[in-house]
Amino acid sequence: MTTSEFWKKYLEATGQKEGEAVYSGELVFEDTGMTGQTQLSLLLSGAKTAMFTPLETIEINMEKMPVTGEVYVVLDSKEEPRCIIELTDVKILPVNEIPWDLARRDGEDENMLDWQNKMENFLDEEADLCGFEALPDSKIVCELFKVIYKK
Repeated sequence: MTTSEFWKKYLEATGQKEGEAVYSGELVFEDTGMTGQTQLSLLLSGAKTAMFTPLETIEINMEKMPVTGEVYVVLDSKEEPRCIIELTDVKILPVNEIPWDLARRDGEDENMLDWQNKMENFLDEEADLCGFEALPDSKIVCELFKVIYKK
């Protein structure tokens, strides 16, 4: 099923009209293989309700800053639509000030130390890839979301 067909089914199911509904684009978890599939599985199960991106990655790549209310079609690794999410909040925080109640929404980690270690590795990888310095107080864009439609 194409993204367009999936979007039309969502509109029909929710009684929205094409020109009135918010559509912000497609979202694919960039990690390939098991990592990307794990992220998608966590999202579909309801365990993952947040995404974290270094602010510098967004700025260097000249990406649009996410905004509360945006609606995305989430695709799997085969570019098949799997669900639709809506951003419920967007926060920018230093990575060392992100509280556990927010970090746990990433859906993977059992405790704050595990999440911090994972985030530190992710931040280092993004810094190497994009050409910025990862610091203990690097700003992170925290996107909170809810699934509003599933296949």
